[in-house]
Amino acid sequence: MFPQVIRLRPVSLPWHCQMSGDCCRAVGTVLMTPEEQQEILQYIPQALADTLQWGPDDTGKFVRLRAHPCPLLKPDNLCGVYPVRPYNCRRWGCFRPDVVREPLEPDHSFLGCANTRDRWYQNKGVRSQLRRMQRVAQKWAKAHGWKDNGARRTDSGSIE
Repeated sequence: MFPQVIRLRPVSLPWHCQMSGDCCRAVGTVLMTPEEQQEILQYIPQALADTLQWGPDDTGKFVRLRAHPCPLLKPDNLCGVYPVRPYNCRRWGCFRPDVVREPLEPDHSFLGCANTRDRWYQNKGVRSQLRRMQRVAQKWAKAHGWKDNGARRTDSGSIE
């Protein structure tokens, strides 16, 4: 099971992102498809594109943007590429009702965050909303070449 003690945390549903930028400052890398990378590179100014550091993931099917903090986060805590943000950014939520009183607690759980993990285990409503968020993100991802098995669609329409 889970080695950590699950803390009861306040829950406020429906949850809405408070745009603190904490998740963008805490992440070490952002995993995305090469197609998502290209959309980002086309969206941002060349001067910013020249400063980004990219690397492959372990499978070779994805790329990682080295990000600690995310270099696409603007000073006002808003995402500088929000319209073309990657799938992994679209599908995530911390579920903190008050970002001032509760710091973000990144971890290595399946949800990537103790704040979300604890609420996931304690509250059916959080599980339901997170699943809805995942479905919306997955619909977007499929429309942009992601496949359930990790394969991606090429320009010719074939699956790699």
